[in-house]
Amino acid sequence: MAVDEQTRKALDLKTLKLPAFPPVARIEWEEYEDSTGDPSLRLLVVFAENTDIEKVTGQQVGDLKRAIRESLIAHGITKFPYTFVTTVEELAEGSDED
Repeated sequence: MAVDEQTRKALDLKTLKLPAFPPVARIEWEEYEDSTGDPSLRLLVVFAENTDIEKVTGQQVGDLKRAIRESLIAHGITKFPYTFVTTVEELAEGSDED
């Protein structure tokens, strides 16, 4: 199975065991080479619309990242995931600046 397919399966929201909060709308990912030249993944976790980002704690983000990492490992993906979080609204604001 190709790495892309394994990664897609590992990050499939239908099967990924994420914490209930914050709700995740989607996860975008791309192959990435980190500053040391190691192959990695760059992930963008997009919280569902109307998620109050002020109520999201560091612990909850840590739990989310841990669940993602565990799923990647379970699917044979050993690349380190550099994970960033945002909201649907923040993405929309960023696209307005173009």
